[in-house]
Amino acid sequence: MKILVVDDDPVIVKALESRLSKEGFEVFATLNPTEAVAELKDEEKEPFNLIISDIVMPYISGIELLTEIKTVTPHTPIILISALDQKELILTAFELGAQDFVVKPINLDELLLRITKYMPREDAS
Repeated sequence: MKILVVDDDPVIVKALESRLSKEGFEVFATLNPTEAVAELKDEEKEPFNLIISDIVMPYISGIELLTEIKTVTPHTPIILISALDQKELILTAFELGAQDFVVKPINLDELLLRITKYMPREDAS
């Protein structure tokens, strides 16, 4: 499973990249939302199965990034993360297509449980 991680905090990006990689996920992590959009639009690369993104970032907000993601890859599940537990912001994110929301500080075990909801299911043959 291929996961895109976008957050402007290098400590969070490194922690998520390290833990998710140890769990067997293929991770592309970036501090730059513009770079994330470029990765999503690169048709030569295999698409992501899941995106984890911060909401509050410089240059492009997580809400703007969410809107851009949904135009490029409308069916890719998105888990948003933020230290801000603002109900209006969260509702807007869900209305725009986010599947889940996690409040920082991130409990990595809880995040992994949430990720499993979006893992491709193997055929029961």
